[in-house]
Amino acid sequence: MFINGNRAQTEVPLRALFFGEGLFETFRYNNRMPIFFDMHYDRMQAGARLLQIPLIDKESMIELVKKAVIDSGLSDAYVKICVLSDGSLNYYDIPARGDIAILIRDYAVRKEPVKASVNSFKRSSESPIRRVKSLNYLENIVARREADRSGYNESVFLNERGEITEATSGNIFWAKNNILYTPSIGSGILPGIVRALLIQFIHELGLRTEEGGYQPEHLVGSSFAFLTNSLAGSVLLSQLGGVLFPLNNELYEGIKKLLQTKLGWV
Repeated sequence: MFINGNRAQTEVPLRALFFGEGLFETFRYNNRMPIFFDMHYDRMQAGARLLQIPLIDKESMIELVKKAVIDSGLSDAYVKICVLSDGSLNYYDIPARGDIAILIRDYAVRKEPVKASVNSFKRSSESPIRRVKSLNYLENIVARREADRSGYNESVFLNERGEITEATSGNIFWAKNNILYTPSIGSGILPGIVRALLIQFIHELGLRTEEGGYQPEHLVGSSFAFLTNSLAGSVLLSQLGGVLFPLNNELYEGIKKLLQTKLGWV
C-alpha cells in the first residue's frame, strides 16, 4: 500500500478504507462511562452481526475507552469508538477482523438552536444500513453541505414516501397538545439511544409519545421541536424548511432537564 507515493509503514484496515465498512458510536464521557453504555454496545453489536465484523467483548471495549480518556487527560470528553473492518479485498467477502479506533476530544456544549432544511434527496426506509451507525457517512455529508450552502446548519431527510425520518446528527421530535411525535423505526431511522430513553421516561412529565409516518406538514402548529443524540442530549429546532418553531417553552426545558438527569449530566 502506498500513500502519497510512499509505502505505508503501518498496517491499514483496508476494508474500512476502501468500502466504508465499519461502525461507530459517539457519546459524552462526563467523568465516567455513560450510564447507558450497554445500549451503545448492543447497537454496535447488532451492526457487527449485520456486517459480519468480529467485535471485541463489552468489557474489553470499556477498558479501551477508559484508558484512552485517562491518557487524554480530559474529564469531560467527546468519545467516538470506531470498528474498522479488515481482511480480504474482495468487497463481498466476510471481514477477518475489526480493529478498534477511539477518538477523544474536548466536549463542547451546543447552546444555539438548530435551523434545519429538508434535504433534496430521499432515503430508503427499507435499507438495512439505516438501522446501524455505519462509517459510510456520505449521505449525511452531502446533505449537511447542501444545508450549509442554503444558510441552514442541519438537514432532515425524507424517505421515499415523503415522510420525515431524521437529521444528519440526531432523531427528531415535535410537540402538539402535550403529545411528543417522532418518526417510527419503520420510517427508516437509526434507533437513537436518547430517543429510546425519552420514549421510556417521558411519562414522568405527564406526557406520551406517538410514533408513526409523518409528512413535513404535520409539524405545522407545533409548540416546539428538537433533535436528540448522545452528545447533546437535546437541541431545539428553530426551523424545518418553511416551518418555524417557538423557542421559549417551559415544557421543553423540562424535557431537556429530564434527559440530562437520566444521562447523569446533572
